[in-house]
Amino acid sequence: MTGGIASGKTTVAHLFEKAGIAVIDADQITRQLTELGGAAHDLILKRFGTTDRAELRKIIFKDPKAKNDLEAILHPLVHQESMKKISELGDRIVLYDAALLVETGRYSDFRGLIVVHASRQKRLERLINRDHCSLELAEKILNSQVSDEKRLAAATHVLDNSGTFQELESQVVKLADWLNQQ
Repeated sequence: MTGGIASGKTTVAHLFEKAGIAVIDADQITRQLTELGGAAHDLILKRFGTTDRAELRKIIFKDPKAKNDLEAILHPLVHQESMKKISELGDRIVLYDAALLVETGRYSDFRGLIVVHASRQKRLERLINRDHCSLELAEKILNSQVSDEKRLAAATHVLDNSGTFQELESQVVKLADWLNQQ
């Protein structure tokens, strides 16, 4: 499962868990890897002088090379850990929640791709409210991601998160029921 920043992936992941679908969260894995003692912590600290997510975000959106360096550190470690966790779940249906599945081409490693979608304007508002960032930074973040068109073109299933929570929940329940029958 993927979606643009502030599209509602975390909410959808919780709804899938509530419906009995196992969820592996790449962002949670990233947090564990960057914590003190995590496999990426010292590498990131050495390269950037900080492991603080807000500070790293500012750095990588000012310097494209820094973004590439951070991804070079994190992506192989996240891939390794996520595949380990998926393997441990055996034959269960597993939802792998990761922001950059389309950008990295990793979505093709899975049987399908669920895209959580909300309009750019709605995501911009959510990002500013959630992260208390400036409009300028929020726009840079959205502009750094793959286009909605490309993400939607790769989708097997699309969950529209532009309405109410109840509408989103209904979509997730229907898809979870379908997945559990596969």
